[in-house]
Amino acid sequence: MFVPRRQNVHTLPLNCTEITRLIRPAALTLIALSLVACGSNIEDAKIALKESIVIKTDLSVDDLRSYPGGVVCGAFTAYISYHDPRKENAPFIYRDEKIDRDPQPRDWKVFCSEDPAASLAAIAGFGPITRESAEWLKIIADFASIESALEDYYEENHSYPQTEQGLAALKEKPESRMRMPNYREGGYLNPIPTDPWGRPYVYKSTQWGRTKGTVEMISLGRDGEPGGEGLDADVSSELQRYLVHIDRIL
Repeated sequence: MFVPRRQNVHTLPLNCTEITRLIRPAALTLIALSLVACGSNIEDAKIALKESIVIKTDLSVDDLRSYPGGVVCGAFTAYISYHDPRKENAPFIYRDEKIDRDPQPRDWKVFCSEDPAASLAAIAGFGPITRESAEWLKIIADFASIESALEDYYEENHSYPQTEQGLAALKEKPESRMRMPNYREGGYLNPIPTDPWGRPYVYKSTQWGRTKGTVEMISLGRDGEPGGEGLDADVSSELQRYLVHIDRIL
């Protein structure tokens, strides 16, 4: 006798009404959790701002908004200290659990944006950066590893490699008038990363007297020439904090 096979109810197609009924609670839960997170970020920003100011009784905040990556942007009015003039409606940015009471215009445009990747692309001329953008993701990772090695180099040798010594100084002890007795055996980074198109990163070091100075790495893009747009655009490590922020929220 033929016995019809029992159909598994879990494999039956759902109609639109059933799908909506199943999805709606999950969507509402997600929205509720997002609102709670936004509110928490804003409260954390208020606390951090208050802790950064000496005269707390005069503090007022306005226009607080939460942005991707846990960033909060707003304005405050307060006396920063007993010696400084009162700041009126001064902008601030809260990110990575730190307050920046003097953000640069570029910081505001990128961090205080619903789409930081598009904002950075408009400013710097490259991108947009997406999770499928292998070139940008490699540059972000390379800058991070090079910067870490440079800090180790500085910590042990009390200066960064000079511009003419280049990043090769991270791999082998450079020729120098300084004896560099603390140079690490085996170097600080080997191999030295190249950009996504196989070319060395341009390296620049600036130092004034006994100051720590600054370093910069640059990829000249796909075309290997200064300037350009899209994949041909130059990418500087001075943009690394924006690149890392975007990488976190992709």
